[in-house]
Amino acid sequence: MERPRYSRVDGCLRTVSSQLENIMEMVKLKTGCEDVQKKLQETLDLATTIEPYCVTKSTHLSPFLSSILEHTVAMDFKQLYQAGKLEHNFKHGDSSQSMISFSGQVQFLQFLVRKIKAKNILEIGTFMGYAAFGMAEAMAPGGSVTGIDIEPLFCDFVNELAVQKDINIEVMNGDALQILKQLAEADIKYDVIYIDCVKRDYYEYYKIIMSNEMLSSDGLIVCDRVILGGASISRKNHDGVALDNFSNRLLNDQRVTTVLLPCFDGTLLIQNRS
Repeated sequence: MERPRYSRVDGCLRTVSSQLENIMEMVKLKTGCEDVQKKLQETLDLATTIEPYCVTKSTHLSPFLSSILEHTVAMDFKQLYQAGKLEHNFKHGDSSQSMISFSGQVQFLQFLVRKIKAKNILEIGTFMGYAAFGMAEAMAPGGSVTGIDIEPLFCDFVNELAVQKDINIEVMNGDALQILKQLAEADIKYDVIYIDCVKRDYYEYYKIIMSNEMLSSDGLIVCDRVILGGASISRKNHDGVALDNFSNRLLNDQRVTTVLLPCFDGTLLIQNRS
């Protein structure tokens, strides 16, 4: 199978793969378990090839987006921070590889944007613009993407590249909750709102969006990594508990309908009920 040059493995599949690898090492220490080893290896191969297989069988992303991806995954957060180029010291396992959107996720976002002919798009948590530029390629003529990110380096990169390529994207720098409140005052309706930011604040973003009617009548809110490697299922950490509570609250919100997809570490789609 032809693999993409860079393919990030889904968070849940990565967890399963890691556990299978640990079991494989345990089984190798025992004799007479060759059949078990074979079955485990087949299962491990399946878990690690589903994501790249789907990417190669979907409409391919542009060379421009591939260049953004390659530039992003080559970033060294620790080195950039020590050099004074990065304002925030990302920790807790954050890296350019873990923060960037899945390639299949960008393909999925493009599909949604094209399907509903989205014109006004808001992205909460833009990072280096992989998803933002992807959605911009698919948006309706005359459309725009507004992004929010707390790190100046990320904002500058995306804004400068957008000007260079004459693409209608603007990323605002600052705290997402504060900027979202500012945007609410502009009375703009967004056709797609992509939330890929602080997990424990998802419900706060949602409350601002809904209370200020920022979503167009036929629009979609797309929430990234709501399963979070299984943390929301097991409720094993603060972010996992927050995401599980978020999903539960939406189930009781009569203004919207939702569907939580198991792909891309849990993609939650939200639309107006009426």
